[in-house]
Amino acid sequence: MAPRKTKSDENTKLILTAAMANPHPPYQIDPDGDIILFTPKASLIDITKGNVPGNYSRFQVSSKHLALASAYFKGMLKNGWAEGDALSTKGFAEIPVNDCKPDILLIILNLIHGRLRQIPLKLSLPQLSDIAVATDFFQCHEVVEVFAGIWIKALESLVPSSFSQDMKIWMMISFVFKSPGIFKRTTKIAMQQATGPFETSNLPIPKPVKDAIDKAREECLEKFELLIKEHILRLLSGPVRCSENCDAAHLGVSLGKMMTMKISSSLNTSRSSESGCAPSITVDLRGFSPDSICSMIKEWKTKLRCSGHNPCSNTRKPFGDDGKMRAERFFSSLNGLALDL
Repeated sequence: MAPRKTKSDENTKLILTAAMANPHPPYQIDPDGDIILFTPKASLIDITKGNVPGNYSRFQVSSKHLALASAYFKGMLKNGWAEGDALSTKGFAEIPVNDCKPDILLIILNLIHGRLRQIPLKLSLPQLSDIAVATDFFQCHEVVEVFAGIWIKALESLVPSSFSQDMKIWMMISFVFKSPGIFKRTTKIAMQQATGPFETSNLPIPKPVKDAIDKAREECLEKFELLIKEHILRLLSGPVRCSENCDAAHLGVSLGKMMTMKISSSLNTSRSSESGCAPSITVDLRGFSPDSICSMIKEWKTKLRCSGHNPCSNTRKPFGDDGKMRAERFFSSLNGLALDL
């Protein structure tokens, strides 16, 4: 007696029949699967990197596995959506997966289907970045996170210590896969070294993270602006720190130093009362990183010779007794973000 055909057998036959029209039949992650996922362009997948050989860009998979592991596919496969309607009426569906490389999609799908022996234990940083982006898009964090920990540990020595595109990539990876140490380290770099509003470069870094980085940087620069203004006004209007000649000379050197660094400033000496003029100064540090301004303040030195007090307070402590300590304290407050911000 011939074995009785089941609905699953019929669905599989329909899928495989439809696949024959394509020059590249689907790679069977689940031979009984009722979904064909395909990417827009085929690309060579190297088996030596833990993937399948051949020019595969189409994958036969299970709708149940997809819906269980991925909030993205769970929503798509409900009735009322074209894909869900096709699945319920025809018993199968073909779904395009745009902007996802076949090798990256294959790793995600193997994880979703529990094919753990097919998962590579090492990835390049671009591959890990692509998987993090795909994980965020498909909303399948739970099935990826165990291997993500392995991949991150193998590459952690590559986390940069300076502001760069790779730093942004690591920030995104650490946020998607909940790696608090790397996230704190990379957001600290962004706060301290960015020279303007933080740009995410189209990476899935949430807006609250960007806003928190920008707010911390801007508040620190505002404190530095106040410190510099206090220094200039002290030399301009007293009380005298060393001598009138010494204070005036250091005022000129300070304004010249700011011009050399292209720090925008303006001085206003408009009359405010019968007693005389009340000078005010504005300093604009936009376009600078807190790191560069803190270093400038800490290393502020002049070569002026003072014939007055010895040692000269303007030379020894140009920003006052605690100015440099205040600058270091402001800068140290830029200590990165926690994942639960």
